[in-house]
Parts: sequence; C-alpha cells; structure tokens
Amino acid sequence: MADEPVQLQVDVDAYFRTLAGLKYPQALAMAFPRIVNTLFEFKDNKPKLRGYFDSLIEDARGGRQGFPFDVLMDIQDLREAMLGDVNQFVLDDTTKWVS
Repeated sequence: MADEPVQLQVDVDAYFRTLAGLKYPQALAMAFPRIVNTLFEFKDNKPKLRGYFDSLIEDARGGRQGFPFDVLMDIQDLREAMLGDVNQFVLDDTTKWVS
C-alpha cells in the first residue's frame, strides 16, 4: 500500500501566513508540505527547531540532491524569522557554485 501524500495542515498554513516579518513560504509549502508541518511542530522548541533546520541544509547522509533555489530561500527566510539566524549560509570559495 502506497503512502498517502502529505498535506499542509490548515493550522500550519494559517501560522505561516501570519508570521511577522516573513513572506509566505509558497515554494516550500507546495513542494515539501511535510517540512513545513514539521517546522510548525518544532516552533516552540528552539533546540529541536535549530537541529531540524541544520538537517535540512547539511548533507549528513551523503548523496542528497539539494533543494531548488526558491525552496532553499524559503528555508533560509524561515530560519531567520523563527530563530533569528541571519548568517546561516556562508558564501566562500568552498560553498559557491562555479559555472
């Protein structure tokens, strides 16, 4: 039996639509509603929330493809709004994309 697709919960959607200082994370909510639901679940537990954000950005398992740019920007914006972390992403010669 296949797993049911995860839907964005109504209370989660309402919370992120009213979070001060943040535009609604449309790309993230559409592509990865499970992530948005989990962020809401951890919103009152800063250490757990920080750990979850870290797990989204850092590839501890290896071989991850990464997120589309608009989704990644939504994650960064949410991290800043929910944790106050402004400089999570560091751009230097080892992290920038080179074409």
